[in-house]
Amino acid sequence: QTLAPMVSAYFKNVAQTRTLIQLSQERSKIRDVSSLEMKEKFAHYNLELEEVLIGTPRSSEGDNKIETILTQLRSRQVAMEQIETYDRQEKAAAKERELRETEARARQQQSITESELSITVQSNQGKAEYQRSLQEAAKIRTMAEAEGSKVQIMAGAEAGKIRAIAEAEAERAARVGIGQAVAIEEQVRAYGGPQFQLTQQVMNRFAEAIQQSGADVVPKVVISGKDGGGSGGGVMEALLTMLLSDKVTQSLGSHTQSPRSPEVEAMRDQIKDKTKG
Repeated sequence: QTLAPMVSAYFKNVAQTRTLIQLSQERSKIRDVSSLEMKEKFAHYNLELEEVLIGTPRSSEGDNKIETILTQLRSRQVAMEQIETYDRQEKAAAKERELRETEARARQQQSITESELSITVQSNQGKAEYQRSLQEAAKIRTMAEAEGSKVQIMAGAEAGKIRAIAEAEAERAARVGIGQAVAIEEQVRAYGGPQFQLTQQVMNRFAEAIQQSGADVVPKVVISGKDGGGSGGGVMEALLTMLLSDKVTQSLGSHTQSPRSPEVEAMRDQIKDKTKG
């Protein structure tokens, strides 16, 4: 009479704050709380409460509402579990996909690294080839410039050499000619004038010609006229007569030389000074 109304009233109060589904879902929590609260109530009657057991609610005969609700609750619970399962499976699939991607990336990492290294090596080789090309071009350009300078210097030196040789030859020829002219002039003076010089040269040539030909200087037959003149005096007499004639003397005396250039005069003076020294 005391305990049954107290227990009934307690659970009625609990049922008023929750739905049937909440009562079913929170049965363990309600049991624990009711055990603590009802122990205090039982203590007033000197009774010791060991445990509170909450059974499955049942409807009266002909009423299937509670069973329907419990079935829905079980279905809902199954659905929630399935959702949780699917959610976990999705997460597991995502994790598995990440794992597969990580494994594939790890397998491809070596190829990627080798490709990157190959690209770097080829880039460095291209840069090295470019630098070598620039250096080779600079080397060829420098050698070409040096060869051109060498050829130009050698050509200038050769031209200078030829010019110096030509000038030296010209100066030597001029000096020889002037020396010969000075010598001839001094010989003419030594012989007493151009007439005697000419006579001496002609006589020398004539003597050399007679010596080489073996002709008689004095003819073997001489034909004389009554006045002492003759036609058998030979070539020697005729040549001497011509050389000693007044016409030759006047021709040599009247010959005038063209004026010499100052350079030739200076060279003649140098040669005369060296001869005097």
